[in-house]
Amino acid sequence: MLHKIFCSGWLFSATKLVNPFFALLDAEVAHRLAVSAAARGWVPKEKRPDPSILELDVWGRRFSNPIGLAAGFDKNAEAVEGLLGLGFGFVEVGSVTPVPQEGNPKPRIFRLRQEGAVINRCGFNSEGIVVVAKRLGAQHGKRKLDETSSTSTSSNEEVKHGGKAGPGILGVNLGKNKISEDAAADYVQGVHTLSQYADYLVQAARDEMQWGEEGPPPLLVKIAPDLSKQDLEDIAAVALALRVDGLVFFFFPS
Repeated sequence: MLHKIFCSGWLFSATKLVNPFFALLDAEVAHRLAVSAAARGWVPKEKRPDPSILELDVWGRRFSNPIGLAAGFDKNAEAVEGLLGLGFGFVEVGSVTPVPQEGNPKPRIFRLRQEGAVINRCGFNSEGIVVVAKRLGAQHGKRKLDETSSTSTSSNEEVKHGGKAGPGILGVNLGKNKISEDAAADYVQGVHTLSQYADYLVQAARDEMQWGEEGPPPLLVKIAPDLSKQDLEDIAAVALALRVDGLVFFFFPS
């Protein structure tokens, strides 16, 4: 156990040597390199099990800890396993749109160095549902195998509590295409295609659908930061009436 703690701590400390290099690059290039590194497993892996006091059960899923990575970092589900390995209790990919879209013209990510902040104006660039579904399908099978292998071992030290597809909780954030004339249809397509791989979904609409034996994954509604009091009251009323499973509040200028 001690050697795992030492190795894990050393690898995370070593990233401090790399961070100044990323700061010299264009912000979006640095982001792409970080995602690619995580996808290839070139990032530290947290070997220490989370303390049991951090565990929580929500929507029938057991989170090993309550700290997760929000949508926007891994938009196209390229690096789920690498990111979960960093120690997050959950990783949310997306937003995923039905068909690919480029987003806003570059440059679209800007550093505010003095404030230690970043302005993101990507405009929901996405490789589309087909590409993301293919990636998640491959990862889904691998995570199932990993879960079987880990639970058959005699030690539980490295067993991560998780969702229906193995260690770690996976969320999928659904979006609509900018040129779409039917936003509801976009969300319905996203739910039908990607719900089989997700432990929970985040979207902005809900429709009656047919589900498999496991039933639908938990559904969360994402709330924009600039809504009026009346808008918020209306959303709250609809959320209660439709019995959505949760709300996501964010500040994300695009």
